[in-house]
Amino acid sequence: MRIHVTLYSEFKKFAPGGTGSFDLDLPPGASLGHCFEHLNIPENSGYTALVNGRRADGDTLLREGDTLVVFPLICGG
Repeated sequence: MRIHVTLYSEFKKFAPGGTGSFDLDLPPGASLGHCFEHLNIPENSGYTALVNGRRADGDTLLREGDTLVVFPLICGG
């Protein structure tokens, strides 16, 4: 299955070719955790992930045509 991925900030370094937006082929039934493994993103890296605009965690199953956005946690005061 193919999904579209957009990585922001320090997560861009995990993108193929260093670009922040790309299509990714994964096996059917893959989860967000599998996607992170495929891209070598540590799951404990402090991230917010959205799949089709909704918050997701490592157990979230991905489907053909999904859009995944990953960005770092934002701290402020």
